[in-house]
Amino acid sequence: MAGTAKQYIERMKRLETDRANFDELYQDATDYASPNNSQIVDERASGEVLMDLFDTTAEESNIQLASGLYSFMFPTETRAFVLEVDDEELSDLDGVKQWLDATTKLIHKFLISSTFREAFFEFLKSLGVFGTGCLYEEKGKKVPLVFINYFMRDIYIVRNSDGDVDTVFRRLKFSARQAAQEFGIENLGDKIRTAYDGVVDRDKKFEFLHIVEPREDRDSDADDPKNMPWSSVYISRDEGEFVKGAESGYEEFPYQVSVFDKDSLEDYGRSPTMKKLPDIRMANELKRIRVKAWDKMVDPTMLVKDDGSVWPLTTKPGGVVFYRDEKPEYWEFKGNLSEINNAIQETQKEIMKGYFVDMFDPLIDKQNMTATEVQARVEQKLRFLTPIIGRLQSGLFNPMIQRVIGILSRQKKLPEMPEELSEQDFSIMYLGRLALALRTIETEGLVKTLNEWAVFVDMNILDWVD
Repeated sequence: MAGTAKQYIERMKRLETDRANFDELYQDATDYASPNNSQIVDERASGEVLMDLFDTTAEESNIQLASGLYSFMFPTETRAFVLEVDDEELSDLDGVKQWLDATTKLIHKFLISSTFREAFFEFLKSLGVFGTGCLYEEKGKKVPLVFINYFMRDIYIVRNSDGDVDTVFRRLKFSARQAAQEFGIENLGDKIRTAYDGVVDRDKKFEFLHIVEPREDRDSDADDPKNMPWSSVYISRDEGEFVKGAESGYEEFPYQVSVFDKDSLEDYGRSPTMKKLPDIRMANELKRIRVKAWDKMVDPTMLVKDDGSVWPLTTKPGGVVFYRDEKPEYWEFKGNLSEINNAIQETQKEIMKGYFVDMFDPLIDKQNMTATEVQARVEQKLRFLTPIIGRLQSGLFNPMIQRVIGILSRQKKLPEMPEELSEQDFSIMYLGRLALALRTIETEGLVKTLNEWAVFVDMNILDWVD
């Protein structure tokens, strides 16, 4: 362990303080784009509805973005990726080819039969709202693989000198009973044991921290959890002490953290929801105004002489109003609903553009487009997604697949690796529609460049182009 429990808790407090401004932004984003999870800064009772929400375009668009990225990156009907080795001589060996093909098939099989699809979809929705997502992989108690998408409210990250996330602090809550089931009652502190022993307080919640970071001092020749490359500890935050017997480790980093977009000076990502918050708020306000306008049209204000009617004034169906000289009149509503509707539609279109909805549904507002025009429109939009897809491949899928190979190999679920590959690193070729389209764009760009060069240079020079 690199420090005491109290030192880890103090470090956690600093991480929470450093992210306080982001948490306020997270609260605003979830209020509009994920209201069911809108408990970042403001605690709400379970089932409480956000009464000020009138427009759901952000939430619906974020789901469309997540669905589009999912189907374009990880198609269920075909392989999403294949394993490769960079050494051309090795890649031509029959034994290596067979192992790579068989391993690729098995990884897909175990991914599809695990919780990966549900967790990955939630991860993509998290990217759309928070700009940052955290996916956790582990060996299941009953199945070979388990994937969990953790709520960003509870995840705090630390980056190394290369800018990669190598430390995660995760907050979690257990009741006294749950903590006893998870860790063993004998490994918990006095407060939790006292709550567990009393029947009334067994369901009282206590906060814990799970901390995973690089292990600084270890024996690389030792084969035990406390000498694995990644340290894992649990701390009872309420009691300020380590959970006894819970120090362990990982062979690979289990938390895969990726961002949608990121400023170079920030640790956490930025999301489409954050960037479109002004339009999202505008659409919500316009719909609120429209509801008020409808109220005025359906149940307009009445004009009565201050001394001419008999009170109380009844406007309910079947009601009878007594009047003397002049009867009451309705105040005519003169607002322009069509202008409000136009403003709402235009604002909603801007919101959907921010979530790339028009890329995943290229026929929006373009019913008479040819197939060529549709493809051109998709490829144009793909250029905006290029850095995002690159981050997902390098920040999520590459380490995740390496982690999955490790988990399955230790369970003897994969074929034995040929000796030729024991010292080789794997590369991953992605086959999803987005990956293929991006490679097509790169190829077309190279062809275009070569054609432009051909006018000015001796074609023999191009033999030097790699």
